[in-house]
Amino acid sequence: MLTPQQRREKILQYLQEQETLSIQELARRLAVSLMTVHRDLDALAAEGRLEKFRGGVRRLSPSSGEDRCALCGKRLAQRTLFLINLPDHQVKRACCAHCGLLLLARLEGWALTMDFLHEHILSAAQAVYLVESELVTCCAPSVLSFGSPQEAEKFRTGFGGRLCSMQEAIDFLQQVTHGHPGR
Repeated sequence: MLTPQQRREKILQYLQEQETLSIQELARRLAVSLMTVHRDLDALAAEGRLEKFRGGVRRLSPSSGEDRCALCGKRLAQRTLFLINLPDHQVKRACCAHCGLLLLARLEGWALTMDFLHEHILSAAQAVYLVESELVTCCAPSVLSFGSPQEAEKFRTGFGGRLCSMQEAIDFLQQVTHGHPGR
């Protein structure tokens, strides 16, 4: 039985041989469930190593610009990554929740964000956001995503700021930046 990391490396090897693969084919080759493949693909997509689409996956071309934020152009970092899945199955990547939430407010789609402490991918709609903290990791004003309200509160205690929902974070950003990234 392969570990998650070994499965993910296998998936990347398969994508070197073929540009696209179906999720069912990957489940068959890896001898795991469809849900396990989805979890592995979500993790690899969050790292910007492949692109997931309905029913399958494709490798990214080196010149695709997939390592830059769709809003401000900064390089993507794993710890603050934000992904927006559009109805046409395209994925817009943002360097942080600041840019991701501003993009999401302009686009129709659903989003995933990275838990700042544990680097786990989670639904942006269910995340807890810390705004106005002293810690600026990417764009300012800083917006950090957390999967646990308790951990977000502990982090807030150390770095200040306030906790809010996704919509409250979007409203805050739109008010203070007037829609301009990186400010």
